[in-house]
Amino acid sequence: MSLLGKVEAEIEIKASAYKFYEVNSKRVAEAPKFCPNFIQSVDLVEGEWGQEGCVVCWYFIFGKSINIC
Repeated sequence: MSLLGKVEAEIEIKASAYKFYEVNSKRVAEAPKFCPNFIQSVDLVEGEWGQEGCVVCWYFIFGKSINIC
């Protein structure tokens, strides 16, 4: 079963803007280490990690496990 739609969430982050940007642009694969309660894993679908235009699949936890590709 697949889920298609928009997901929004608000999460309080204790990090500088620079560190937040770096994790979300260059170190996406490490995101599960930083917030394991919300992100199970991040898989590379297409392209190269940290490069503009790469496609990643995020596996989030919102009460139950779901994946966003």
